[in-house]
Amino acid sequence: MIINRNRLKYRQSTLAVIINSENKILLSQSKNYQENEWDFPGGGIEENETDDQTILRELNEELGTDKFIIIKKSSHIDKYEWPDKVIERKLREKGKSCRGQQRSQFLVKFIGDPSEIKIQQDELKKVIWVSVKESFQYLVFPNQLKHTKKLFNEFGLL
Repeated sequence: MIINRNRLKYRQSTLAVIINSENKILLSQSKNYQENEWDFPGGGIEENETDDQTILRELNEELGTDKFIIIKKSSHIDKYEWPDKVIERKLREKGKSCRGQQRSQFLVKFIGDPSEIKIQQDELKKVIWVSVKESFQYLVFPNQLKHTKKLFNEFGLL
């Protein structure tokens, strides 16, 4: 299958760097990820929805709780290209695809008890709480670590 990326748009999405009372960061593993692949929770922006509304809705859907407070929105957009195999899979499954994602990024405080987190099994395999420095070993996607360090600096986590 030959893909013309220039004809495809970017999926508009969000992500949350979630911190808890112990200054641990929540990482999530999508059901489509390999065992060593992790990211921050979030999801796609729906029609007539702001990115602030999206991140709170997505966290509630994926993590089963609404105990989140937005602390800060990043001034930077995370923009990246999907590999051809991902685009091809989405075209086969849905008949449409995007070339990658543009994600609004938020620093979010979790104000609940860890027992309140109930992951949505059809989207996530698992979540883990790690220190800021520990999180670096989980960020294996291309440019993910470099980008995350800039984001953590902006949010005052480094």
